Amino acid sequence: MNAAWDRAFDNCLHDHAGRRVSATMRFGIKASTTPPWAQDIGTHYNGDALRDVLSSGECPLMVFDLPPGAQPLEALPRHCWALERHTRQCSLDTSDPVESWPAHRKKQLRRAEREGLHIYRCQDVDLLVDLHQAARQRKGLNSDGSALHALLTELLAEPGTQGWVVADTQGRHLAGGVFHGTDDNRLIYGFGGQFRTDNPGESSRASVMMIAAAMRHGAQSGKETFDFGGSMDPGVDRFYAEFGAEKVAKWKVVRCAPWLRPLLRFVRPDLFR
Repeated sequence: MNAAWDRAFDNCLHDHAGRRVSATMRFGIKASTTPPWAQDIGTHYNGDALRDVLSSGECPLMVFDLPPGAQPLEALPRHCWALERHTRQCSLDTSDPVESWPAHRKKQLRRAEREGLHIYRCQDVDLLVDLHQAARQRKGLNSDGSALHALLTELLAEPGTQGWVVADTQGRHLAGGVFHGTDDNRLIYGFGGQFRTDNPGESSRASVMMIAAAMRHGAQSGKETFDFGGSMDPGVDRFYAEFGAEKVAKWKVVRCAPWLRPLLRFVRPDLFR
């Protein structure tokens, strides 16, 4: 996982289990979790040490996202459970990854080009945050814009990160995203969003153009895998699948003290089976 998280959040730490986690207070209760906006706790975690951490009960609440393809721990300690999630991935082992896209996605890209949409590299953190927040707000999802701004500022300073924005012929911004690398040679679509317009499907075509540019740049930079980052939203997951992206299992491990479960079930029902 990218070191930008360490610089952006002073409560991030590396421990003896090889995890990068966020030690914080949630609901006034000490918790140890995957850091904000991070896809997982890193690829170098140690399973035995992680089991020891879970067994210790050092925090009433622990929520850890394992990297894609990692198997869940066997014989989980008491008060722990594992939830199967997934991300979607495409191979970047060709000179032009777009060639392997399904026909309708290639058609969308060609139409975006005919309509005069243009894409450019972007380091404007304010704009990229606004695009991401706009997508969250449309879905009624909370997101800390100040914390996101701090993270993207650090992330965009790294050579393995790409920021892209798509605009129309009038220069209006339609879509934007930030794509960052990992230590296992993935390129992750970590942050993205759109401003809606009156032109049906325009923002979707802009997102397709953006993903094409990111994939091509990633392939040219030697990345092996494009990771869409996963989504629990069925519509978003379907959108990712329509690029030919294959489902790859990801496991979320939860430990919750028994006295905390009623509150957690109320505020985070998604953390239960």
